[in-house]
Amino acid sequence: MTKFSPNLELPAEVRAIAEKNVAQAREAFETLFKSTRDAVGDSEGRLEEVRTGVNDLRQKAIGLMESNVEAGFDFLQKLVSAKSPQEVLSLQAEFLSSQMGKVAEQAKTLGADAKSLGETAVRSFDERARALAERVRELSAAAAKSAQSAAEDLKSVGESVINEAKAKAGQAFDPNQKA
Repeated sequence: MTKFSPNLELPAEVRAIAEKNVAQAREAFETLFKSTRDAVGDSEGRLEEVRTGVNDLRQKAIGLMESNVEAGFDFLQKLVSAKSPQEVLSLQAEFLSSQMGKVAEQAKTLGADAKSLGETAVRSFDERARALAERVRELSAAAAKSAQSAAEDLKSVGESVINEAKAKAGQAFDPNQKA
């Protein structure tokens, strides 16, 4: 029997539905927060991979600069030892030719490494973003389903309460019923 007393006590059916919906909402949010924490943790791992890649690239660039500076000192040492202006010009032409080839190859290698690092980072973050978006879609669908279920439960309880109220009203106003 459903009664609303002055202290506004909820009927047991409504209370059960409310408790069920609160539990479902809590579970949905806990799942959402867990997914968010997991995504943040994965993103931090991905950022660490990118940071490591950038550090490796930086170390490689420093190594190439050291190699170029060393080649410059070797060239200067050869110039100091040159015996004639023709030898100086020959050493200079050889050095410039050699260095132009080395610098072009170094730029090509660094460019390829930087491109690879960028593509890997973008692909990794894109995959995580897509996975997170899919998880949010799934959670949204579950929340919508839960809300629809709650609405149907409340509608059912409401119809039951209305039918019970109609029956009691019919009994109260039935002239054939004895008081």
